[in-house]
Amino acid sequence: MALLKNASAVIAGDTGPLHLADALGAPVVAIFGPTDPARNGPYCHSGVVLRWEGALTTHKRASEPDESLLHISVDEVMSALRGLREAA
Repeated sequence: MALLKNASAVIAGDTGPLHLADALGAPVVAIFGPTDPARNGPYCHSGVVLRWEGALTTHKRASEPDESLLHISVDEVMSALRGLREAA
């Protein structure tokens, strides 16, 4: 928790560490696939949510990663991270 709280930014998928970092006030770049970030996104809104516009919303578990995640590029993630750092 100390690492997340003191992080200059956290990049993560829709997982526990993302939500914990957000709750502790760390800026986050949240990467979402089929889960709707309006329903499950970072509660404190302390960052940026990335989700491919063509992602189909579902909340069921799958054995394979959702293909919509492949549409989020490293450049998009890095741009979001730079935006967080500039806003700080």
